[in-house]
Amino acid sequence: MLQDMANNLRVAGMLRQIATLLDEQGVAFKPAAYRRAAQVVEDLPNDVSTYGNEKELEKLPGIGKAIAGKIMEFLETGRMHTLDQLLAAQGGIPAELMDIEGLGPKRIRKLQMELNIQTVADLVAAAKAGKIRDLDGFDAVMEQKLLENAGRVKERTTRFTLVDVEDEVETLLKAIRKVKGVDRAEVAGSYRRKKATVGDIDILVVTNAPHEISAAIAALPIVRNVVAHGDKKLSFDFVSGLRVDVRFVEADQWGAALLYFTGSKDHNIAMRKIAIRNGWKLNEYGLFEGDQVIASQTEEEIYAKLGLRYYEPTEREGGL
Repeated sequence: MLQDMANNLRVAGMLRQIATLLDEQGVAFKPAAYRRAAQVVEDLPNDVSTYGNEKELEKLPGIGKAIAGKIMEFLETGRMHTLDQLLAAQGGIPAELMDIEGLGPKRIRKLQMELNIQTVADLVAAAKAGKIRDLDGFDAVMEQKLLENAGRVKERTTRFTLVDVEDEVETLLKAIRKVKGVDRAEVAGSYRRKKATVGDIDILVVTNAPHEISAAIAALPIVRNVVAHGDKKLSFDFVSGLRVDVRFVEADQWGAALLYFTGSKDHNIAMRKIAIRNGWKLNEYGLFEGDQVIASQTEEEIYAKLGLRYYEPTEREGGL
């Protein structure tokens, strides 16, 4: 597992705080930019302080001049003035509570106001004491689920090195491919792009019987803690805590789905802009001219239709 890099986690947490507080104000676009930057910083293979200055930080995908300045401000002073101002005006929403599945800003605000819950430990204590179920908008079932999800926060927010997860992922992929009824399966996401670290795993599966295949994969010994189980998506954890999302796609949409879920986000956006300039639409289902699919079965044909060379997954970190 990747060695802790405290600055990366601190900076990412502060950027997510800013995003959440801007969301509360109803600000458009900026929250998404801050969350994107937070993920980029969290994914860095080295401590953010080693990047030297604003200019170097701006070379990273998703890090513009304003956010680079805030990162440098933190590295120099230990604070971000923008965050301090937002906290003074609105009060804080603890980043660690935002990492609990099932908790959004409104529910966290209620927990803060009603029970003075500020940390994951506070929430666990309140849930064990049965204090959350009686709050308006909560019940005993939600209380138990929040307690379970709180226990997995550390696992879900942990980054894993590619080297450390390769054996586990390849073992799972081989097991999925052996399931009767699976026509095709491949790992997408940051794993396919060979990023130094991964936070979760995306696997695409082609099958004519998604319900049965989803159940068969969920029953594999390597699978733990199934959190979503349906015909479109199966989500679960490895024993290590690494989250896996298995997505079931149509055979004739394979190329579009693989392209979309491999990413990166910046690369996908750049491709969609080219499609738009041609009067087309590109998404995880295909490249469309109006309602007609003009490319979808392979990544190569989509790149070619857009007038682009084929980009290897490892080349897809930025634009075009």
